[in-house]
Amino acid sequence: MAEEERHPSIEEVFNANLDALLQERDIEHRDLLDLLEQAGYTPDTPATVLLNDAVAIAAVLGVSPLQLLIPEADSTDLTPAIAAEARSLSLWLRGLRPLREQDFASFHRQAGIDDIDAELVAEHWVWSERVRTAALTIALNDAVEAGDLEAVKQLTVIAASHVNQTALEQADRRVPRSVRNGELQAAITRATRFRRQKVSRRPTD
Repeated sequence: MAEEERHPSIEEVFNANLDALLQERDIEHRDLLDLLEQAGYTPDTPATVLLNDAVAIAAVLGVSPLQLLIPEADSTDLTPAIAAEARSLSLWLRGLRPLREQDFASFHRQAGIDDIDAELVAEHWVWSERVRTAALTIALNDAVEAGDLEAVKQLTVIAASHVNQTALEQADRRVPRSVRNGELQAAITRATRFRRQKVSRRPTD
């Protein structure tokens, strides 16, 4: 019987991303412990990264915890029975889609006010745009300074798409809708009818 393909675990992904980030910044692991202690945090078990440790490490290094959890590999084993493709994992960790189709109802029932209030959602979108613009600007400048022609070509195409918003329009057509067109309006109509019925049945003095 052929062995099942094994993907890196989320802990292995975190450790690999952390090692790459520390190497990029020329920081030794012992120096990272110093940074954590300077921030008032001491890991309980230095040999094992716990959730509190992961968040604290991301904080002192100035990155998002998500950036340490997204794998370079195509897939990650979250459990022995649940593997996640990198892009799906990224969207799930950001709270943008269920990890599995069978989780559709439970996932959306847990949506908080930040996920459904139009003004707050718009603010999230603006933050995403700010991050995208800044990241593109820095990446382009870094590629030019490094003399990386291929990276410059690729990033220039991405930047042009960012400016004219064609990527946003294409994604809107490509990404499947969780709820079909008209279902929200139908829900609003149903809720309005319910409210009117409650008002009409309210006893009068």
